[in-house]
Amino acid sequence: MKHIAILRQPFFDMVLSGEKTIESRWSMNKVAPYNKVKVGEIIYLKETGKDVTATAKVKQVRYYELTPERVEEISIKYGKEIVTDKFKDWQSTLHKKYCTLIWLEDVKKVEPIKVPRSNGAGWLVVNE
Repeated sequence: MKHIAILRQPFFDMVLSGEKTIESRWSMNKVAPYNKVKVGEIIYLKETGKDVTATAKVKQVRYYELTPERVEEISIKYGKEIVTDKFKDWQSTLHKKYCTLIWLEDVKKVEPIKVPRSNGAGWLVVNE
């Protein structure tokens, strides 16, 4: 499977620069990429409102069922790589039930690729 991750700024640029090496997705329900993304798969990176302009390969992935304590553990252990200090709404993660952490490697820019609108979704799964 291939995946399209829609990222807001400044996170999109942080992934490209290598400052952000773990993409995190927090949700109330088991929605993609939870239990969908696997090691070795390609993620197409798309800045909100723009075309896909980068790709990354999944180096490692972990799935979590959350408690407030586990959110805190994730923040302490992986916060630097997730860049949690840049989250304006970090406190909202305390109420989420699921988290996917995706370690990224081989991040590279690509020629723009048009993809269908996400209609507000932050992650799309594309069957090959």
